[in-house]
Amino acid sequence: MQILKQVALGLALLTAPVAVNAAPLTGSIDFGGLFQGTDASGNNVRLSDAVAIDFCANVTGTCITGAGGSFLVNAVSADSNMPVSVGNIGTIQDFNFDSFAGPIADFFTVGGLSFDLKEIIATQITLPPPPPGTTPTDYLLISGFGTLRAAGFDNTPGTFTFSGQTDGVNLLGTFTFSGGAAALPTPVPAPAGLALLGAGLLGLGLVRRKAA
Repeated sequence: MQILKQVALGLALLTAPVAVNAAPLTGSIDFGGLFQGTDASGNNVRLSDAVAIDFCANVTGTCITGAGGSFLVNAVSADSNMPVSVGNIGTIQDFNFDSFAGPIADFFTVGGLSFDLKEIIATQITLPPPPPGTTPTDYLLISGFGTLRAAGFDNTPGTFTFSGQTDGVNLLGTFTFSGGAAALPTPVPAPAGLALLGAGLLGLGLVRRKAA
């Protein structure tokens, strides 16, 4: 009778249910706004000389500077479950891209969505002026990744691309930002499931030892 009790214990541990997490975030969003490139002293400079981004507090018109900026959501992918809609206004933090110090919690927030920025890769490009007498166009391209967060969802790995440009004379520029959930890896057995499997096999091993 004692042997049967130990076998039952081992099988119960082996088949015990594992807690199911909330669903991950899916899809992507596109948004844009105004920004200025700044040097290490905070002066507004050409993008080719900039080390940091100062986002404007307004999404159109002349730039109103402050601590961080705003943006307008222009598109949301059809497969998105993010709590964001076209036309939403979000907030985004200024940051130094030349010597990035991350992570930046709540790098941007919009609707019920937040993004923690972890790592970036930045590229500055100056296109030569086509006709004589014209000014070159400066581009700033940044890509990176971090974590998307929303109430009721799992924290989800996310990637983004930022593209900003100025004409080399008017130092106020426009930017577009595309971000969304990264491709998730193929699921593997959860540690809790492996622990239960080990406990079940241990129970069966004890039964065999007792019987011997």
